[in-house]
Amino acid sequence: MTYGVPIESVKATIIKKMEGKSFLLPNGLISSLAKASSEDKLAVRQALARLSKSGWLDGVSQDGTPFAQVRILGHVPEKQVDPLQSLWLTAMRSEALNEDEIQALSGSWKNLSGLELDDMRAIVAGLKKLKQDQSALSGLSAYLVSARHFLGSSKLLGVIPNKCLTAFGIAPSQFQNHPPYVVVGGCSQPETVVLVENPAAFELAMATAAAQRCAFIATYGFGLSKTDNECGNQLAGLVMSGFTGAITLMREGSSCPPVRELFNHPKITFWGDLDPAGIQIYLRLKQQLPQLELSALYRPMVTMLDIPACSHPYVTGTGKYGQIDMQVKCPEDDEVTSGLLKRCSTRGVDQECVSPDDILKFASASFK
Repeated sequence: MTYGVPIESVKATIIKKMEGKSFLLPNGLISSLAKASSEDKLAVRQALARLSKSGWLDGVSQDGTPFAQVRILGHVPEKQVDPLQSLWLTAMRSEALNEDEIQALSGSWKNLSGLELDDMRAIVAGLKKLKQDQSALSGLSAYLVSARHFLGSSKLLGVIPNKCLTAFGIAPSQFQNHPPYVVVGGCSQPETVVLVENPAAFELAMATAAAQRCAFIATYGFGLSKTDNECGNQLAGLVMSGFTGAITLMREGSSCPPVRELFNHPKITFWGDLDPAGIQIYLRLKQQLPQLELSALYRPMVTMLDIPACSHPYVTGTGKYGQIDMQVKCPEDDEVTSGLLKRCSTRGVDQECVSPDDILKFASASFK
């Protein structure tokens, strides 16, 4: 709080509030200025009165009461532009970005200190190329994508805010922030290839005799979150990209064919959590694998939906807040998937609930 009449403090606060505006509304203005400037209301009123009497402010009475649209009449100091921000703007314009693209990337400069103009121009050129090529790079490691597009650095992509990338037209979520691992396990001549959403369920299946009849495929990576369905989404992304950049591991004791060969198998099923997000992952996979079916391992999970102690609502504590409002679009002719989606519209079951006996019983069959 300023002692005396805080004219400069209130003046600076008014200037800041006026950014992008032609006037301020009078109602509640004194309270708003007091809060923003950390001054008391009486001091703010006195400062407004002084500013009005000096001719710097319009819409304020001689006693400091705002009575109309409050406008600045006097001099406003020019806002200083950070040299780094100015350099980034020069780089964007020199690479022929349009005004919308410049606006999208305008907030990216703060993490680029120490770079010369030529380096910044190269980053802008890399962003343009990445925007053009991103569909072919989906599923790759963000570090790999960054190193290929931004000065040979694996980290530069990560310092550009996601909201800036999105506004520019690049979807950052399609690039993995960790090395993607694919783990394969099972027998040499599987009856069925089962794509498993979560690695814990993969291990559960591999511990049963179902591994002598089936091949199981899952994906994992350091930092992946089950709460955000990252394992299943990574699996879908890897399948859609043909496993480009993936590190494939064979589980100890397995004799199944390589992962790319398994994807040519005539019978492939998907087993994930019984919830809207799990169904959405299945539908993403099916775009790339038309022969894909839901696993019969969903049968015991459907039964659990009707048992309150074995199913859960979509709330923060279950890691599924927001899924109750999730919009998942099924093909009109896919009655099986649509029916399953309706069944899990309000409660879900995680795949880890399936017992070893049920895994052995249902792993090689399809959900009908």
